[in-house]
Amino acid sequence: MIITTLIPIILLTGPLGDRLISDELGLSINLPPHSTVVQRPGDAGSHFMIRDGAATPTWSLKIDSPEIPGIDAKVCLQALLDSRNSTTPVDPATIALLETPQGRPMASVWTAETASNGQSVSLAWLVAPQSLNRCLVLSVVTTAPAEERGVFEQVFRSVRLTDRAADKVSLDDQFKAGQDILKSFTEKYLRGLVGTSMVLRVYDPTSDVPREIAYGTLDATEQPRSAIRSRGSRANVGDDEPGLLVTSHLRFAEDPDEGVYLDRVQRCWVSWDLQREAWADSVTRKVGDDRTGQLEIGIKSPPTLGVPRGQLLVIREDETHGTRNTWTLVPEQPWLPRALRWLVWEHSPQIRPDRVAWHVWDESTITPRLTVRRDVWDPELGGRRCWSWVGIDGLPTALSFDAVGRWTRATRPDGTIIEVSDTDTVTSRWKAAGLKMR
Repeated sequence: MIITTLIPIILLTGPLGDRLISDELGLSINLPPHSTVVQRPGDAGSHFMIRDGAATPTWSLKIDSPEIPGIDAKVCLQALLDSRNSTTPVDPATIALLETPQGRPMASVWTAETASNGQSVSLAWLVAPQSLNRCLVLSVVTTAPAEERGVFEQVFRSVRLTDRAADKVSLDDQFKAGQDILKSFTEKYLRGLVGTSMVLRVYDPTSDVPREIAYGTLDATEQPRSAIRSRGSRANVGDDEPGLLVTSHLRFAEDPDEGVYLDRVQRCWVSWDLQREAWADSVTRKVGDDRTGQLEIGIKSPPTLGVPRGQLLVIREDETHGTRNTWTLVPEQPWLPRALRWLVWEHSPQIRPDRVAWHVWDESTITPRLTVRRDVWDPELGGRRCWSWVGIDGLPTALSFDAVGRWTRATRPDGTIIEVSDTDTVTSRWKAAGLKMR
């Protein structure tokens, strides 16, 4: 375990951490090591707030894209500084002019102030004019000594704006690669996924004793669409169509000291031709003998003459609040079915480009929405590591594979690990932690 007093030295002299990609703010950027995202666009705000992940944080970084008219980086930065309510003016002569790797103009400045508690802090801003009268703004607050701010200079130099036509072309190329992969998924290939079975362990390895978060199973079977329905629910047209059903059943230890557990069952079905899709995502919260539940149903219909891109119907029911909401969305192509989100790379498909993208369902937000998933393969690991960016997370999940192309581990941006395990290991760890199993 790293001693917290060493964090500033490691932070300012070591390599940069994960790369954040945000369509919402129109940028990609390397973050400092040990970064923790505490707020994302859409979480009751419009910006990223990122902090040092140490027990006693030494820095914070805010990333925003407000409306600041003007195409001159220095003018935009000066306008930002003028709007501050501070008794410490910033000397315009200290503003540095920079460029992104694409040659886009940026401006940055550092200053020092004394916080209300008497502690000296360093402040920095970087601005980069974007399109539509918006300007990327990075704001840094750090208690590290001024001479040890090199890591943030590296962060500033890593900024890449993603609102140019060239970037759209690059994403279009990735979408084409995604479409080619989906075209390669014949019925024979999808049937080859039938029988896939995994025991999953989810844990946080950052403490002295890894904290168990969840465990469960993932299984792929051949089933009719009706397999997603709960008992007693009414039948629908097309329920007897066969296809691939991927079922995951996870138990989460939400607050074991208070006896609070979550059981989440996801049944995701897709037709053999990938044209039709349905899922049921059920969460039961258990507090002692009390039970409350949430249910999400998704039904994706294929394109028709009247609806050339098809439709996605989403229904959510919440027993706790007695609510039922319905949304209709229009999916874009290429569309990665929810049933394949963990199995898309299983058994090493013959087509594996370095960079690929799909449109996907974003299950991480309160309001249903569609988003983009990007997968980038690490060229130095021979097809054994893939970085995957999805939606507003901004930071990637690292996917690891074994020598025959089987998925073995996913390391989430918050450090949580999802790995393929076995029943004995999971059972022994949960019992040792005093946790209740299903």
